[in-house]
Amino acid sequence: MVSTLPRPGGVATVILAAGKGTRMYSDRPKVLHEICGKPMLGYVLQQVRDIGVNQIYVVIGYQGDKVQKTFKNEPVFWVNQGEQRGTGHALSVTAPMLSGFEGSILVLYGDTPLITTDILKKLFETHQAQPETAATILTCQLDNPFGYGRVLRDDHGQIQTVIEEVEATDDQKKIKEVNAGFYVFDPGIVYPLLKELKPQPKNGEYYLTDIVGLLINRGKRVAGYLAPEPGVCLGINSPAELINANRLMRQRVTEHLLSQGVTIIDPANTYIEPDVTIGRDTVIYPFTVMRGKVTVGKNCSVGPFSHLREGTVLEDYARVGNFTELKKTLLGEHSKANHLSYLGDTVVGEEVNIGAGTITANYDGKSKYQTFIEDRASIGSGTILIAPVKIGKGATTGAGAVVSKGQHVKDGETVVGIPAEPLKKKKKK
Repeated sequence: MVSTLPRPGGVATVILAAGKGTRMYSDRPKVLHEICGKPMLGYVLQQVRDIGVNQIYVVIGYQGDKVQKTFKNEPVFWVNQGEQRGTGHALSVTAPMLSGFEGSILVLYGDTPLITTDILKKLFETHQAQPETAATILTCQLDNPFGYGRVLRDDHGQIQTVIEEVEATDDQKKIKEVNAGFYVFDPGIVYPLLKELKPQPKNGEYYLTDIVGLLINRGKRVAGYLAPEPGVCLGINSPAELINANRLMRQRVTEHLLSQGVTIIDPANTYIEPDVTIGRDTVIYPFTVMRGKVTVGKNCSVGPFSHLREGTVLEDYARVGNFTELKKTLLGEHSKANHLSYLGDTVVGEEVNIGAGTITANYDGKSKYQTFIEDRASIGSGTILIAPVKIGKGATTGAGAVVSKGQHVKDGETVVGIPAEPLKKKKKK
C-alpha cells in the first residue's frame, strides 16, 4: 500500500525494511526484533525525524502487514516490495513516487538502530559541501568486516566501487572499510541507473551498491563519509549481533543519564530503556528495571530489585525499594514504597507511606481501575486495595486490611480487618 505522495522539494528518506533476516533464525520480521524494548525500525524512524525529515518511505515485504501494524501511528508512506530481489530492487519500487523528486534522497536500512542524528547530519553536510557529487555513502572501519560490502578506493583515495562479500576476492575481503548502507543522492541521476543493475550470478539479486560503480563509470563523483565510531552504523543480522546492539544501546543510555547527574550504582546490573527520563541527584541501585516511558524526578531513590513499568512517574524525593513494582502509577513527592509491593494504575499523593506487601488489585478480570491514595495517608503492611477505591488524606489502613471495591476511606479515618471497617474508638470508662 502506498500513501498519498508528499509535495516535491527538500529531503525524502527511503528506509529499506523488507527482508526476513534469515540469519536471525526467527519467523519475526527482522526490523521488529527489539533493542532495549523497542523494535529496531523504531529507532531508525526516530533518528530520521530528529534531523527534520518528514517525508519518509518504508519499503516492506516479508510480513509487511505486521510491520505496518506495529507502526500504524507513524506518519510514513508504506511501499510494498512484493518479491525480495535485493536492495537495488527494493529502492526501485519507490521510483514511481520519487524519480521526479526535486531534492535529495536519504537511503538507509531498518536494521541499523544505533545510527545517530549526528552521523546523519555529517553525511548530509559531506554531500552538500561538494555540489558536483552525485552520491555520498556512509562508510566505517571494522576489525571484522565479514558480511559487509567493501569500499574500494583508488590511489588518490577516491571511491571506485563497493563490492559485496559474496562477490569479493580474497584480497578484497581483507579491506576493513565497509559500506554501512546509507546513501544521499540526486534522484534524477540515480533512479534511471537502477534500470541498468544486473542480477548477481550467485543469488540473482540486484545490489544497490552496484550504483556506485555505475556512477563512477559515467564520470560522476561519489563521496564517502567515514563514521568515527563503527558501532553506530552496524546492521543487525544475527542473534549475537542483537545482543551486542542491546549492550551498546544500554551503554548509551547509561552515559546519557550519568551526564545528567544521575547516579547508577552498578550499570552492568541495571536495565533502563531509552524512553526513561531521570532527574539529577537520583540514585539507582542494582537490579532495577525501568521499561517504556517512565519519568523519575530529582533526588529520588530507586532499587535495588525495583521494577518501574510504562506510564510510571516518581515525583521529586520519592522512594521505591526492593521487590516493588509500579505500573502506570504516580508516586508523589516524599512518598515511599520500599518493600515487596505492587502498585498498578495508582495515584499516590505526597508524604504517603506504602507498607511492605501492599497490593493494589487493579484488574477484575474484565477491566482495570484506578486507586487513589491522598496526601499523608499511611498504608499498613499487607494491605490489599481493590480498585476502584480512594484512601483519603491522612487516612490509615491497618496491617492486612482488605479495602473492598468502592469502599472509600474518609480523610483521617483508620480502617482494619477483612473486609476493612472503620476502627471503633474505645469508650472511656
